[in-house]
Amino acid sequence: MNSTSIEELIQTCFDTLEQQGYRKSTIKRHRRHLLKLKEYMGSNSKSLYDEIVGEKYLLTLLTDVNSKDHSLKEARHSINLLSDILNHVQMRRKRIHLRTYSFPGELGEYAHVFLERFKVESRPTEHTMHMYTTALSHFTLRMQQDNVCLDNLDNLAITRFLSSQQNTQLYVCGPVRRFLRYLFEIHLTKSDLSLPLFYIKSYRAEKLPSLYNIEEIKKMDESIGKTSKIGKRDYAIFLLASRLGLRASDICLLQFSNLDWDENVIKLVQFKTKKNIELPLLSIIGEAIIDYIQNGRPKSDSKIIFLTANAPYTPISVPGLSSIISGIIYKAGIETKNRHHGSHSLRHSLATQLLKQGTILPVISETLGHSSSQTTMVYLGVDVNGLLQCSLNVPIVPEGFYMQKGGWFYE
Repeated sequence: MNSTSIEELIQTCFDTLEQQGYRKSTIKRHRRHLLKLKEYMGSNSKSLYDEIVGEKYLLTLLTDVNSKDHSLKEARHSINLLSDILNHVQMRRKRIHLRTYSFPGELGEYAHVFLERFKVESRPTEHTMHMYTTALSHFTLRMQQDNVCLDNLDNLAITRFLSSQQNTQLYVCGPVRRFLRYLFEIHLTKSDLSLPLFYIKSYRAEKLPSLYNIEEIKKMDESIGKTSKIGKRDYAIFLLASRLGLRASDICLLQFSNLDWDENVIKLVQFKTKKNIELPLLSIIGEAIIDYIQNGRPKSDSKIIFLTANAPYTPISVPGLSSIISGIIYKAGIETKNRHHGSHSLRHSLATQLLKQGTILPVISETLGHSSSQTTMVYLGVDVNGLLQCSLNVPIVPEGFYMQKGGWFYE
């Protein structure tokens, strides 16, 4: 196990934080916790630090009744930074503890096999796989608690489980139904227990989208301070959301390789639909991105374009990007009562503006990267009159067409 002088280790930690551009307030917070660690080691006549010392120090904080939860988390973070320096690995913002799922009993074993098969055959997204794993983990745990196995698994046991999932029933029903169908297909159950679950409503009614008109979009544009580094980044993000209607996930994952400057287009594979789309790289957007890259973007080897403003510089998250858009809307002084104010509201607004300009439905669908025009209909449901006006004109058919060849059309 590695060990080194606590004085030297703490100084190296501070130097590294400053080099990576951490805020002074963040460094000050770590300094406070690390000096307390140093005092603890001094009182125990220790000058060399290793990870065991760090764990023992945290244990003393846990047993202290006066310690507060937020202080314990901060202390843990500071100790983690020391461990990263000690082991010569890249310093991370926080330690991510991966959640483990249990699949107990006989049903759990088959659920695990089903998930592996589902992963290979259906190639689900990470979100879908997480939903299935969580649902079946809860399902097998409940079956074990109720002493239910393959021999006595019935509709009553399944109904008891689903009725206990009041807030998440819509997300649990699908995975459980598919798993029960799998059990029947491989002849582990005598009857298809998935059939009653088909009658459970597994979708939510679509809500009317939140919209902002052209005047409000202009106010948002004008409210962004385009001279600061953060302002340059936020302006480019705002343009991608409001002018091209890109989803937050696609903006967060946008890479330099997605920009074709020769043809002035943006080419990417949508994160949600996995569909290839190609959008015009408008001059105003291209100039904003260049301005950010040259004058606002932190130095980083990341292939992702948009990064956080504070060290360590990592790609912006979807919630972070939505917060940026919300901040722009609030700063513009726009009333948001009964309206959403995230990045998706700008996408809805673009669709409606295209409709009002007379753009036909298939073109709007292609612009937004929808897999079908039915999805686009949800965006445009608030403007039925406009939709009717944009319908393709059907030419009048001459009466003679129906009577040609002796009226065979009607035979």
